[in-house]
Amino acid sequence: LPKGAITVPTYRRPNLAAGRRPAVALAGAGDMEFGDDETEEYPMLNLTSKKYYFFAISLIVVIFGLAAMAAWGLNPGIDFTGGTTIDLQFQNNLPASSANTISNIFKNDVKAKDVKVYYAQALKDKSQLFWVQTSIPVDQSIQAEILKRLQDQGSVLGTVQSLPPLVHASTDGGKTTYSLLPFKITPPSATSGGPAFVVTADQVQKIITAKPLPNTTVVTDATSTTTATKTPTPTVTGTPTTGTGTTNAATLPVTLKKVYAGTNNQIVTIQSQSLLNPVALQTAENSLLKQYGPLYQSQVQSVGPSIASSTTVLAVLAVLAASAAILIYIGIAFRNVGSLVRAFRYGACAIAALLHDAVVVLGVWAVLGHFFPSIFKVDTLFVTAILTVIGFSVHDTIVVFDRIRENGMRRSSESFTDVVNASLLQTMARSLNTSLTVLITLSALTIFGGEAIRPFTLALLVGIFSGTYSSIFNASMLLVVWETGEWGRKRRQVAVRPRTAPGLARTATAQ
Repeated sequence: LPKGAITVPTYRRPNLAAGRRPAVALAGAGDMEFGDDETEEYPMLNLTSKKYYFFAISLIVVIFGLAAMAAWGLNPGIDFTGGTTIDLQFQNNLPASSANTISNIFKNDVKAKDVKVYYAQALKDKSQLFWVQTSIPVDQSIQAEILKRLQDQGSVLGTVQSLPPLVHASTDGGKTTYSLLPFKITPPSATSGGPAFVVTADQVQKIITAKPLPNTTVVTDATSTTTATKTPTPTVTGTPTTGTGTTNAATLPVTLKKVYAGTNNQIVTIQSQSLLNPVALQTAENSLLKQYGPLYQSQVQSVGPSIASSTTVLAVLAVLAASAAILIYIGIAFRNVGSLVRAFRYGACAIAALLHDAVVVLGVWAVLGHFFPSIFKVDTLFVTAILTVIGFSVHDTIVVFDRIRENGMRRSSESFTDVVNASLLQTMARSLNTSLTVLITLSALTIFGGEAIRPFTLALLVGIFSGTYSSIFNASMLLVVWETGEWGRKRRQVAVRPRTAPGLARTATAQ
């Protein structure tokens, strides 16, 4: 082509330094004149010409992620490996430094694997916790009798509720055992909205000891009668997992030793990838009792191996089903771009972009899970984050593709590459602004949101950042290469490139 045959579209910006409004007059196509004002010309940004740079960046990140997954693998959580989660509440607030001690108790006393400790605050209410210590292990009838005596004083104490007991409590290795019976008391409210008064341990003890407690049947230590069993299905229960042991007809007198008053609403959650049976839980809780004082088990959840394997299969199927549904939807939505085959090209490019985002998040998680195994795990919340990232990535990609479709009908005289480039420039500000607001929000949640949601928000942060990049610089560029047949032409050029025979080359050199 002769020099100057190809021109770059330009944008002319008026110089308004003199404070005059420009007199706009239509000139040639793509040209704007602003009267006598000076203008500055800027070449239009040509993103499609840099597509191989964008492909190279994505390829490096994807290779890095795949290498991390191959070298270290992913760090599966309890949902995929099976295990136990226990919620405990202690008499006093435990410092964050107690996490190592609690973890070591579970690892050393019951051989639990991969123990993780969380601290959280229950919803604030007006209730108070009390633990009643008996002289010997007691059966359920004793706790029921104490509950009745406290409820009879409801006009003074308020609402009284019994909680799961630690039946065979011991702080000397089982030589001396007793029961810790927890109760929750909610005093009646005053007119100001706060509790009318604070119930004291002495007050509770006087009510219980107003008359002797009945005898209890002999409760055999649960550690001698309970066998370890694996639970194939998840269970959530508010009943004691330490068991009540077995009883016989003999009865023993019971006395009240002491009443402890709770001073906090802190909940300590312990997670382990080991499936802990009631005997193991009782052993660990007795060690915690010796170390930190009265406690009770508010909830326990066990996930067996069969449920964990089923969760893994369902998680993979969820991602595959979402990808297939997206492909079909885009194929139908873009059916008017020329043919059904071309419509599914749009869908395939969108799927390639979302798979890129998923691999990026998985690669980052493989690295973080290797260096911080107790924090960054692959669990159902992580799968939720992956599906959210997929949805966001496709949403952003469809916005760009829809503009490409509209411009393709309006600019039929332009090449497909120019149409895509113009569409990207038109939608880039919208895509970046939308993503930036989401990223700012997720950054705040990741930094200030607390430990419980930090892995989830961080996965979203990485995925949405990657999704913004891939929807602009990957999906559209793949569509350009596919629609124009660029890679096919290059392969054909390589295949038909003439090769000089060695003999002819030597002859030509000699001449």
